[in-house]
Amino acid sequence: MCGKGVPIFRLAAAVALRSVRAPPRSADASWPTMYAQSHECPNCGAPVAFESAIAVFAVCAHCRSNVVRRDAQVELMGQQAQLPPDISPLRIGTRGSFKGRPFVIIGRVRVGYPEGSWNEWCADFGGGCWGWVAEAQGAFAVSFEIAVPAGIPGAEQMGVSGEGSLALSNQGLAVGRESMPVGRRVVINGVAYTVRDRKQTVVLGSEGSLPFVAVAGRAAVSADLGGPRRDFANIEYSEEGIRVFEGRSCTFDELQFDELRPLPGWTFDATVREDAADALNCTACGAAMQLRAAGLTMVAACASCGALLDTSHPQVQVVDIGARRQKVVVPVVPIGRRGNLLGTEYECIGMLQRRDSGGYAWQEYLLFNPFAGFRWLVTYQGHWTFVETLLEEPGQNVSERVFGGQPYRLFSQGQAQVSHVLGEFYWQVRLRDRVEIADYIAPPQVLSSEKYPDAAEITWSHGIYVEPAVVATAFGLADTLGAPVGTYLNQPNPHAAKGATLRWLMPLLSVAYVVVALVGMATRDNQFVGEWNFTPGQAGTNGAIVTEPFQIGGTHAQSLEIALGSAVNNGWLEADVELVNLDNQSVREAPLESSYYSGYDEGPWTEDNRHRSVVLSGISPGRYRLVVEARSEPKDPDMAFALRLTRDVVIWSNFWVGLVVLLAYPAFRWLREHAFERARWAESDFSPFAALGEWSASDDD
Repeated sequence: MCGKGVPIFRLAAAVALRSVRAPPRSADASWPTMYAQSHECPNCGAPVAFESAIAVFAVCAHCRSNVVRRDAQVELMGQQAQLPPDISPLRIGTRGSFKGRPFVIIGRVRVGYPEGSWNEWCADFGGGCWGWVAEAQGAFAVSFEIAVPAGIPGAEQMGVSGEGSLALSNQGLAVGRESMPVGRRVVINGVAYTVRDRKQTVVLGSEGSLPFVAVAGRAAVSADLGGPRRDFANIEYSEEGIRVFEGRSCTFDELQFDELRPLPGWTFDATVREDAADALNCTACGAAMQLRAAGLTMVAACASCGALLDTSHPQVQVVDIGARRQKVVVPVVPIGRRGNLLGTEYECIGMLQRRDSGGYAWQEYLLFNPFAGFRWLVTYQGHWTFVETLLEEPGQNVSERVFGGQPYRLFSQGQAQVSHVLGEFYWQVRLRDRVEIADYIAPPQVLSSEKYPDAAEITWSHGIYVEPAVVATAFGLADTLGAPVGTYLNQPNPHAAKGATLRWLMPLLSVAYVVVALVGMATRDNQFVGEWNFTPGQAGTNGAIVTEPFQIGGTHAQSLEIALGSAVNNGWLEADVELVNLDNQSVREAPLESSYYSGYDEGPWTEDNRHRSVVLSGISPGRYRLVVEARSEPKDPDMAFALRLTRDVVIWSNFWVGLVVLLAYPAFRWLREHAFERARWAESDFSPFAALGEWSASDDD
């Protein structure tokens, strides 16, 4: 769904680390004691501070000379080029805490790779224990070197034993490239890892104090391995041999940083932001450009001519002149616009448009905050999703992915191509770049994976649907955002919330209804009132049979069953019954029919409906009589029939009608929820409705 992920590589020291695991938390954990011994620079005479007792190497802040300490003496080992500027919030002297153990940053190594660079900060935990705080694209990780375990790929070719000894080899880079393909499973100390990324790296330079001699130009092949619960490992192959690091990815807040670097426009008045931005000139047209995420930006599009420039190194170069001919696309969120989205202030620094093989196009806006890192806003047909790169690979369960205990169902997969680029990005994006994408959904959330065919890297990201009104308010876009069109892959089902409530409430209500109804039925009197035997010949001159008055008991209005039975044979008898209330002269009618037929047609058959009944509701206690008009076919004045009355009987139709009424609203809500989901999955080739034989978009292909 969004751009490349965070490269978290490890720089191997030239000497073994004292600590092979994260330092244990002490009962009285406190900040490491600062050593801060200074020596004169052998080149310029300026003071060079060695910030820790473990430091043997420092870079002169004045002339950039490499100074090595040997006992009480120092010596010069050449000079370093100036490190490229960046907007990192960390600096020498920044304090933090990892798993309850405080640390102080004493030095930095800048590591490069073909598409950019990142920072490795040396952290002194005190007591001679130190590790690394990697900072890449706004993400952080803490790691420590461990002994090389048995079974590490390439160890035999490099001559590395299972006990962790290192044997020098001049084929380390080749072995690293061959041994660590993306997707390979590697077990380290009982933890199963997956190779997520592999790159060739080089040391660009360093600053501050370090416990080893940092040699600029040192090359290595570095492979990142992802494990469960944000655990990771890194295996590095170089001419010195193999080094293995284990650690954990962390957020900025988890590391509890203090003594941070002041950042113009972020930690103080934003009016100085423009002056503080890193300035450069487009080498294609000469126009002035300013980087909003200096040191993290690897490519930037010139706003004047559209050319894509490689900004990962001081010598800015054009990498895609074809971008100058791209069709003008006006971003919905203007480049440089700031907004407070979901509680964090972000600045929009880039926009790219992608198009899939089906011709569908969407836009991805890159958001930046130096403390929170990079995030994405992805929009398609007025729908918006807030996306961040994951620090761990989601689990897998058959065709589903699992993240945070939530299963995600595969919705789409295929290829997409970059069709437009504006602003700056943290990887070397190009027009027509292709990426293999897969989206897994659990609305309003989505998991996305990206695999670049030309890069050994798999990136996972997590997104959540954001209402357009929230985006409009955050970035001041009230007059420019259109209404969403159609149903989006992770759009929340507006009927799901009520449906979720009904799913647990309706069983309770249904059980309560049935219990109440059954109790009510059990308490009915079901009392016999009377039975009368007639023949049609008993009718008077008006054609009706009139009974003597009788009493219907009870204390309230009730139901009354009138049952008809007859001796009809191969014929029928109709009885129009009137129940006359002698107290108020009201009349209730109850037409009844009795029939019986039999015969022989390839065997005997019968249709027996001799006994029929009808139930009248709302019958009050009182004095009544029956008025009956009877007809039969064949006509027989002596055909016997009988009427039987029973009061306060159970009316089952009322029970079923009540149950239908009770379930009608839940059924309506379920149908609407179901229709919304069908509309969502109609755009998917993996529709569960297609598996059930229902219509989906794939049926039309």
